[in-house]
Amino acid sequence: MTEGTLEAATATFVAVLNRVVAAAIDTDVTFVPERIADGQRASIESSRMGERSEGFPLVRANDDPARPALLLKAKYLVKLARGSEYLRVITSTVGLWVDVTGGRKKHRPLVRLEYDRYPRSSDRPAAHVHLHANSPEMAWVYGSSGQAAPDLHALHFPVGGQQFRPTLEDFLLFLNREKLYTDFKPNWKPEVMRSLREWQDRQAAATVKKYPELSASVLKKLGYVISPSGDRPTTKPNPTSSKGPVRTTDT
Repeated sequence: MTEGTLEAATATFVAVLNRVVAAAIDTDVTFVPERIADGQRASIESSRMGERSEGFPLVRANDDPARPALLLKAKYLVKLARGSEYLRVITSTVGLWVDVTGGRKKHRPLVRLEYDRYPRSSDRPAAHVHLHANSPEMAWVYGSSGQAAPDLHALHFPVGGQQFRPTLEDFLLFLNREKLYTDFKPNWKPEVMRSLREWQDRQAAATVKKYPELSASVLKKLGYVISPSGDRPTTKPNPTSSKGPVRTTDT
């Protein structure tokens, strides 16, 4: 692995993130990569005019643009997969922060989507949600069993696993769908959906690589002829299949 390869792969990922933001939000804040001192990893965070930014302001129609109540925060830590030019996300956070004081205090989190490829606790889900709210019912469940109730945001709600965890695109769609923020740029959704589908395709490919035998088994049931890498069978109809011509793929 070379530093140049890491920088190139990171730049490609940052370009995707910035396309999504540019399509959806009217802001001069962008994602900017920075290589970590060890040369093996890079951080990706928000920046305005070369200076680190708290996040992406989500300015509503009734907000003072100088003091937006809502802030989208997102950051990533990435590295190259071993022996590969593919970029791997090590940790990420995407969330909504809110200021209810009109600029007198800092924004506080409402909801965070987090991912930790190597969680400190083996039973902690890699992809999880933190919700910053109060729940008397949750406090009662803990208290009635003789336990001290943790803060709700201390709980890790599992979502999606490594391959199909929620993304920045998912979070923007969530904000719009639940009407937490709806003042997006005109015609923003097609670009976000296109980017989401491309990410899902990449994750599907990664899943196939992770489970090659299972993937081959499923493809055979669909009428494909599968051969180990290095073999080059001729594409021909499978007489036992009713699905027409058989397409050949390498595993």
